[in-house]
Amino acid sequence: MLLQGYPNLEYIVLDGGSSDGSLEIIRKYEPWLAYWASEPDGGQTQAINKGWARATGDLLAYINTDDCYLGGALGIAAREFCAKPDVGMVYGTAMLVDEAGNQLRTWEARPFELRTMLMEGNMVPQPAAFFSRSALEAVGLLSEEWHMILDYEFCIRIGMRLPTLCVPRPLARFRLHEHSKSRLRLDDTLGELLRFVTTFRPPQMSAHEWEALKRVVLSRIHYEFAMGYAAQPEPERSRALTQLVESVRLFPLYALRRPRTTAHIAIQVLAGRLRRLLGTSR
Repeated sequence: MLLQGYPNLEYIVLDGGSSDGSLEIIRKYEPWLAYWASEPDGGQTQAINKGWARATGDLLAYINTDDCYLGGALGIAAREFCAKPDVGMVYGTAMLVDEAGNQLRTWEARPFELRTMLMEGNMVPQPAAFFSRSALEAVGLLSEEWHMILDYEFCIRIGMRLPTLCVPRPLARFRLHEHSKSRLRLDDTLGELLRFVTTFRPPQMSAHEWEALKRVVLSRIHYEFAMGYAAQPEPERSRALTQLVESVRLFPLYALRRPRTTAHIAIQVLAGRLRRLLGTSR
């Protein structure tokens, strides 16, 4: 939503050289844009950093083409930052919608806690997250090492260094569709998450405590990707069993505490194998 009821906004649009009609849309809104460019780049992470480097404001955010802010979201975030100047990140809930904009469920924002980020996944809905410039100066820009988990790693860096604020209300819409990067690139996302966790060093945990916790975190990641692969068509679906076995090997209780979901994964894999034996592809 372009009009946010907040006067001092700077819109920067960076397009990676699209040929799908994006340029016509960008030019339509050019009078309201502080800057725009359409050219090949090094990917999403590099483009966001480029935009943030050009921005002049004290508060920053980024939102992808498929997503949008709810009315008044930027004003709400700005007021929270003004009331609490030491906060490095303000974020709220995101409404998950389908391609037609129909609401599916919510991505609930919860107060930042490192263990929860590691044990349960991202509690900071990316489209509904806003950052102070002082936070970027303290922790750096997005790491261009990451292309799939850029927001997850960045929010962890901020949350470990600065106070954060969770706003208990929806601030954005996050669109789910079959061609989204997260659905099409499961392998890449899995690889980045595993690499991040295996190289991560929590600052306030002993080495022994982290090694024990890390097994649970890795088990959670493999389990969630077992669920993800189980929902894919063949041949990707067959990879769900490998992920499930690895999850159980690392921390058996994770799967055992979720018997229905674990059974569903196993049934999906077996059903896929049976269909292959019968010569069908679905």
